[in-house]
Amino acid sequence: MPDMSRPKVVIFSQGDEVISGATIDTNAAYLADHCRTLGFNIVRHITVADELDDLVQVLKDIDALADICLCTGGLGPTQDDLTTEAYSNAFKAPLVFDETAMSMMQDYFGQLSVDMPEVNRKQALLPDGAIRIDNHWGTAAGFIGVAKRCRFYFMPGVPFEMKNMMQATVIDNLRACFKVEKPRLITLRTMGMGESAIQQEMDALSLADDIRVSFRAGLPENELKLIFPNHYSDADLKRCVEEVREVLGDSVYAIDGMGETVANLADCVHQLMRQYKQSLTVLESLSQGRIGQQCHVDWLQQSAVLPQTSAILSRVGMGSVDINESTVVDIALKEHVENASSITLVQLCKNEGDDVIAVTAVVSDESCKSASKKLTGRLQRQQIVASAQALNLLRKFLLENEYATY
Repeated sequence: MPDMSRPKVVIFSQGDEVISGATIDTNAAYLADHCRTLGFNIVRHITVADELDDLVQVLKDIDALADICLCTGGLGPTQDDLTTEAYSNAFKAPLVFDETAMSMMQDYFGQLSVDMPEVNRKQALLPDGAIRIDNHWGTAAGFIGVAKRCRFYFMPGVPFEMKNMMQATVIDNLRACFKVEKPRLITLRTMGMGESAIQQEMDALSLADDIRVSFRAGLPENELKLIFPNHYSDADLKRCVEEVREVLGDSVYAIDGMGETVANLADCVHQLMRQYKQSLTVLESLSQGRIGQQCHVDWLQQSAVLPQTSAILSRVGMGSVDINESTVVDIALKEHVENASSITLVQLCKNEGDDVIAVTAVVSDESCKSASKKLTGRLQRQQIVASAQALNLLRKFLLENEYATY
């Protein structure tokens, strides 16, 4: 017997237009999100073209693998709509004419004031023993079929129709048939620490075998996801998350699922700046205003963009100097003297061969902090990374100077 503590789900998309890329499969993402919310375990996403033999074989394979299959597409009236026939062939369920499905189609065409084409009669043929899923938004009835192991839910490929079926029928049916206690997802969001470095630190921990670990790499941040079984107490979960946070250090800027509400890195900085009543002046070059754009008017007093390093040096009365962390700190201190903000952030860039280096400094009357970052890729990517580095340095500066406690 399959383990029903977390039913295995396959999301199955059918159609030539989907497998070719002509139609973007938004249905799969929508269904996956609902499965995650319900606490199910998604084990496969499968896409198959309009080939009857292939569809039959895939349905048999899914029946051997999964407890639930959510299938979209192939329920239309044309010759390439083969899903219902494939299910009938795969599980020896003869097609039976459904009077209610036919009546609903006729009513639908009546509302459009057009005659129903004869080919639509095909959509009223459902596998013997299947449970019809009414379609009040189109012509194709869906159906639920139970094979040897798997419970199949077949819905139209039209997103509007599929979503309405899910909300009206399928979600309630899934909840009634599969009573699952949803696991708890905790996401540690990090800045300045690569995926490989996070994995290396995690290798040093001895997490319990029933805690699932996964990663989401993105620009400019990386996420570490911890999925805890429902039986974990709040105290045990919190203790485990704290162990992970400690090994990742100050790269962690937010933890989702623990009561925090942090939208992104800029929001994290905004909350710290407002809570501790700080104000900021920004002077930036390569990032071309991206730093200032992410700062809030509540505490951003001044923001200037000078693309050329020479213009910034001239602004603070300095001649040609080597751009490194020490000199950028000096520039930031000179700029700080001329403004009324409690904190000043300056970011410059320099070229070292083929590399571009962003050098950032944050200063106040009492302290300073600096960092360098090699930037790669196209200009837009460099600007995104450079602005994120600057905001992250500001976040760390606030924490280290005890303006806030994490």
